[in-house]
Amino acid sequence: MVEEALRGDRMIAMALLRPGWERGYDGRPDLFPLACVGIIEEEVRLPGGRFNIRLRGLARVEIRSFVQESPYRIASVRVLEDRNEEDGPVVEAEKKRLLTFCSGLLQEISGGAARPFAPDSGVPFAAAVNTLCQSLIMETGTKMELLGMDDVVERCRALVTLLEERWREIALIEADRSAPSGSDVH
Repeated sequence: MVEEALRGDRMIAMALLRPGWERGYDGRPDLFPLACVGIIEEEVRLPGGRFNIRLRGLARVEIRSFVQESPYRIASVRVLEDRNEEDGPVVEAEKKRLLTFCSGLLQEISGGAARPFAPDSGVPFAAAVNTLCQSLIMETGTKMELLGMDDVVERCRALVTLLEERWREIALIEADRSAPSGSDVH
């Protein structure tokens, strides 16, 4: 599949496998219906005909059907349009809120000993939101919910809410660790 993409337009779609995929991995495991199309920007050939690839995401897509199953799947897809991905007053405010929150969270995680992190405000809004959604460890269902949101501002707000919840959880764990045990109370 990668060989063919490299000989052509270098585009490939990536979809998440549904839970339980291990049972049917060599066959046709179930996929979530939302995927991302990306362009292969770099590839490293590995032994055995495998590759490590770096993709740059181009679009969210909905898988409509499969037009080929073997030797790999080829899907008929519908491109999903993003709303509120371009800069403007609302987008700038949400972008600033997201980057400020991430900066504060990184400072907190580092124990305040690290230099303050200055996020690059030149990063496009949708790229910042989508990169964080893709990179953070979270339940697959949560990632799919975020991916399914057509409004990037809405996706950003949901992401910040998730990050705030995690920050609170971390703070509670840290407070519990630093609290004196019951035998230390006088």
